[in-house]
Amino acid sequence: MHRDNTVPTVLVAEDHNYDKMILKEVFSRAGITADLHFVGDGEQMLDYLYRRGNFAEELSAPTPALILLDLNMPRLDGRKVIHILRADETLRHLPVIALSTSESQKHITEAYSIGINAYLVKPANIPDYVAKITSLWQFWMVTASLPVVETSLS
Repeated sequence: MHRDNTVPTVLVAEDHNYDKMILKEVFSRAGITADLHFVGDGEQMLDYLYRRGNFAEELSAPTPALILLDLNMPRLDGRKVIHILRADETLRHLPVIALSTSESQKHITEAYSIGINAYLVKPANIPDYVAKITSLWQFWMVTASLPVVETSLS
């Protein structure tokens, strides 16, 4: 549950179905109650956030409390998406966590320099992934004080 007793929405930008399935399993094993919404690329993520196209109905695109972003996606990658989000007054406050398989210091430094709030290397096994997501959730959804999110971004 979220601070206001609602189930928080998590927007996940991930282009691999296997990784989506794993993340659902990780949230379940961690005992985290969240409304997970998946998009497959950066274009879909922006459509979701701006409620365009398939996401024009507000109920199909609830405002996320947290965004989990794959930096390497087709059509519009996560790096370009974060530039757009951080330049937008209505979206820049959203916490964006990079999910990546890369442990490269170059990639990590680049992610923070473009406005990512945290960088999480995807663990190789489920128990470690559960531990990392539990810790991430505890910090962002319980410990951190976040701005009140408006119900409509349009």
